[in-house]
Amino acid sequence: MNTDLSTFSARLRQATRLDHGEAETSAFITELMQGERTGADYVLLLAQYRPLYAALEAATAARRDEACVAELFDPALDRLAAIDADLPRLVEWAGLEEIPAVVNSTLAYARRIEEVGRHEDPSRLVAHHYLRYLGDLSGGLAIGSLVARHYGVPTEMLSMWSFPQIEKPKVYKDRYRELLDQFAEPSREDAVVEEASLGFRLNREVFGDLGRVSPMPVVELA
Repeated sequence: MNTDLSTFSARLRQATRLDHGEAETSAFITELMQGERTGADYVLLLAQYRPLYAALEAATAARRDEACVAELFDPALDRLAAIDADLPRLVEWAGLEEIPAVVNSTLAYARRIEEVGRHEDPSRLVAHHYLRYLGDLSGGLAIGSLVARHYGVPTEMLSMWSFPQIEKPKVYKDRYRELLDQFAEPSREDAVVEEASLGFRLNREVFGDLGRVSPMPVVELA
């Protein structure tokens, strides 16, 4: 394991490792990725992402003229249009009558993003940007292939996980971390770390709520 903590992005990853791990090993998302739930549960998950990305992208779009975040808040990362393209088709595909309801923890998460987006200092907004988009370009890209494999979700309904303007995700992520290192002056570091940890905890709460509102499917024994 790389133990070089000379850059802020490396220290941020290390500082949030526990919260990140607890979020990504939550029962709902683990079961979904292992093929133990249903395609409808994927639709339920995507329905939660919509208000989160709506809040995040409204906040970042309003601040792209600020030099310290102009390149970091790259519109090539935006996901809301893709979610809006996927959701209606997924609802029909899954045999649902409507888009699944947004749970309370998702609403609280979206309100937090909106709140920090109003801060004069963008550090806490940067933390949520980092958590969501770097995650989408990392493990998130596996979600599309896994739900396609396990539940037969059609490829054309997985545009959430397609970044047509980003040809080489690894190169892009490396550049993103460089920009994050440049942004994180000493006065900003603590705020970014604290908010990123909070973001992972908010994610975990969303997954917990989803596990409660969507019971495990009944498995018929042979």
